Amino acid sequence: MEKMILEILQKEIKPATGCTEPVAVAYGAALARALIGEELKGLKILVNSNLYKNGMGVFVPGTTKKGLCWAATLGALLGDGSKELEVLENIPKNSEAIGHAFLDNHQVTVDFLEKKPEVYVEVKAWGDHNNSRIIIKYSHGNVVLKEKNGEIVYRKEQKNDDDQSKEFLNEDLNLKVLMKSIQKLTKEELSFLTPVIEKNCSIGNKGKAEKLGMGVGYTLTNLMNKQVIGKDVLNEAKAITAGASDARMSGVPYTVYSCAGSGNQGLAASLPVIVMAEDLQVSKERLLQGLALSFMVTIYVKNKIGRLSPLCGCGIAAGVGSAVAIGEFMDMSFVEIEKGIQNIVGNITGVICDGAKPGCALKLSTSVGAVMEMMLLAKEGTSISHNEGIAGESLQKSIENLGDISVKGMGNADDLILNIMVAQSL
Repeated sequence: MEKMILEILQKEIKPATGCTEPVAVAYGAALARALIGEELKGLKILVNSNLYKNGMGVFVPGTTKKGLCWAATLGALLGDGSKELEVLENIPKNSEAIGHAFLDNHQVTVDFLEKKPEVYVEVKAWGDHNNSRIIIKYSHGNVVLKEKNGEIVYRKEQKNDDDQSKEFLNEDLNLKVLMKSIQKLTKEELSFLTPVIEKNCSIGNKGKAEKLGMGVGYTLTNLMNKQVIGKDVLNEAKAITAGASDARMSGVPYTVYSCAGSGNQGLAASLPVIVMAEDLQVSKERLLQGLALSFMVTIYVKNKIGRLSPLCGCGIAAGVGSAVAIGEFMDMSFVEIEKGIQNIVGNITGVICDGAKPGCALKLSTSVGAVMEMMLLAKEGTSISHNEGIAGESLQKSIENLGDISVKGMGNADDLILNIMVAQSL
């Protein structure tokens, strides 16, 4: 099991500069433009509806522009396709002027398709003599097709290790076995998670120090300094996580480590864990094990509710993930940790995803606070009853219920949310 855990983590924990939905479009556009091998004349972008929803309200990194049209344009003109989800890491300061000059004279269209895989990006690019097509599917950096002038130059076939990963994640979650397996992993084996601490804390501290986006992390920090709210581990965790989202959603071009395709999810699964580890002075090895545990549970829950879900994965999936690590740091028993997760399921399940945007910082702040409170309640013996509401008779049943609500129950709600957002954007 330890080998499978490492393989899944190395596949799902990826650096990304900017929100992963527009960045996936920028990545596809950069590849499509490189493939035509001549001056770009136009772009046509098709994405699935959930990706469209998550790309509408978030700023393109390094700019004051929002949306997939700008992400595609800047990705094609200025992006480095070799950097995958860091494709926009070093775009120049005059990028907006370059983008405006192109858009004033060329066609770039963006539309969404229904009944596609949860992540789907199709980019068509053309010049005077050549055209190309790129398809990204299933995950944000997973290129499955490259075409030039109608001829396939690359096609990705399904790999056996992908099948093994899916089989592993589709099994019932045995949290006790997972925790014991991760405790066997050494600091050296988990060293690839070390940059998560530096990068995710860096953007979180920036959001605490400067009023970016909504300024949730900045305001919470000021409230602590004014002694309006307590300067404690719970509020510190809320402030740095919200601050990271503030900075990221406002276009600060910092790299963060994403989890299961989402940068905010990576922040929510890591920063509360790091803050709690610092407060309790746990060892570096135990911190890395805690991050691995949080990420693995987050990935597992996301596999159940959907990679791009009508439910807020940053709050719910990453909330459950971080809760397990936080509980382990607090020396909670396995039964207490399960009860804490049941509290979370019974508390914040109703948080919807209405797209990536500056307001996501509010949801991350709320989730982090609720998660830590629910674990503290469970440690003190306060927990929701079995079979109460959607909280099932076991942790596994509760997670299955989450999946049913998201996948089977919220399709119409997701369509309605997108319709509201599109109408408001006109």
